[in-house]
Amino acid sequence: MKAIFRPSLSTVLVAFFFLILLFLSLFAEVFESQTPEVDVAQIYANPVPVAELQRLRTLKLTNKHGSFVFENTDPEGVLSGPWQMLEPQALRLKNDVVTKIVDALNVIRVRNFHRLEPINVTSFSLDNPTLTLSFTNASNKTVEVKVGLINPIDNSAYLSLSGQDQIFQIDPIEMALESYDLAQLVESKVLALNAESLQSLEIYGDSGLRLKLLRKEDLWIEQNGGVLSETKVRRFFERLEATRSSLILDKLTPEQQTFMETQFATPVWSLKLISGQGVRTYHVVKINGQIPGMNVIKSDTYALSTDEKQSFVLLDGAEAKIFATETPDLR
Repeated sequence: MKAIFRPSLSTVLVAFFFLILLFLSLFAEVFESQTPEVDVAQIYANPVPVAELQRLRTLKLTNKHGSFVFENTDPEGVLSGPWQMLEPQALRLKNDVVTKIVDALNVIRVRNFHRLEPINVTSFSLDNPTLTLSFTNASNKTVEVKVGLINPIDNSAYLSLSGQDQIFQIDPIEMALESYDLAQLVESKVLALNAESLQSLEIYGDSGLRLKLLRKEDLWIEQNGGVLSETKVRRFFERLEATRSSLILDKLTPEQQTFMETQFATPVWSLKLISGQGVRTYHVVKINGQIPGMNVIKSDTYALSTDEKQSFVLLDGAEAKIFATETPDLR
């Protein structure tokens, strides 16, 4: 009689564990989340589409000091501008700030990349970024760059980009934009004009319209149709652009804000600029009395603000008088 094969207990256990391992391997193969397919040659390439940032309309920069909104007054969106800050102050941006920002983004070096998923977004502080840059280019496409955690141990930072499903570990951006404040961004000059983009300029006084300049082809004309001196108009624009602020008022208390809004109820002058980008209006008032809690107002102090009255810049009387220019001066 043939002997019946009886496997030993150890053989049964080995076979059982083999089946478990086989099952787990198949489970992992089926349910493993797929890693995005990435061209290895592009892993460490700069992910920022710098070519799309060569002609810009607007830029919004947000960091620990707040949000700053800039508008390019060049009709073609040329990076050199000039650029006007719209928020929180009506001031001219320093000439090379935007160009330097784009140049800094152009030399980003990627060290590694991670999946754009909630746990990584939180771990790398991209849900509460230290820096956000939102560009709108001349084609009205928006590109948003966020910089999260800056790791002091290995001197790296983490960056996400609109339209990308990855987080990039990079060398820190050469410009420490996460700490830039108003003083590092703007000049003391108030206005950034671009004569080539202007279609009309109007100045109003207490009694109504004082000055109106209209572009007609290559000529500047007054409201009555008279042709103005090209040289005098150009010099007038230069004088406007040279207007400087003596002090910037920001982060006002409710009482101070109310005082300033009351002052602006009756502007001495209003300046309206009409260009291809739209209409911007500035108002100028003479400050009567002292701002609550401040002792900064001299006897001949004016203030300038926009329609929104979110912020104010102070002007000495000599600077403000440019808005009193009469049409005959430009003939």
